[in-house]
Amino acid sequence: MMVTSVGPGEGKSFVAANLAVSVAQHVNWNVLLIDCDLRRPSVHRQFGFQNVAGLSDYLANGTDLQPLLLKTGIEKLTILPAGKPPDNPSELLSSERMSALLDEAATRYKDRLIILDSPPPQMTAESGALAKYVEGVLLVIKYGSTPKDSAKELINKLGRNKILGAVINNFDAGSSRYHRKYYGGEYFRQ
Repeated sequence: MMVTSVGPGEGKSFVAANLAVSVAQHVNWNVLLIDCDLRRPSVHRQFGFQNVAGLSDYLANGTDLQPLLLKTGIEKLTILPAGKPPDNPSELLSSERMSALLDEAATRYKDRLIILDSPPPQMTAESGALAKYVEGVLLVIKYGSTPKDSAKELINKLGRNKILGAVINNFDAGSSRYHRKYYGGEYFRQ
């Protein structure tokens, strides 16, 4: 599964990390969270790690994968951080080595959910390359900020059949029209 958004700052890494934690803890599946945002990596920091080697080192330098996989303190959750931002992220993520990594992870561990935190496709070419490797895409939409036309364009670009759903992020239920109508307005006037 790939988690992405239309643009930066919409919370895709936050959603990807929280989804990984939730599945590992409550669904009781093994989860591998891979930070594929090689330009602006952040997953490692969300789990308390500082600058660590990761995916870019594996793809560019042929570094052994096993030492790059980090245990998070959550029993069934492992992360592969992005590593140091490389000069050529598009080439690395669309490489044979990346394809082989994802194929191996999917076939070797049938009981593992693999979540890719992907850069926004509108900003980089990497997500288009990653989308062909995954069974589905979860879009993160920032409420009141993500342009509707951009979201539609992204859905068409990735293919409607790939879209699993969307997470509306930064939604304030207290200020919504629905909330005012049913919980603080018209129906409860005194």
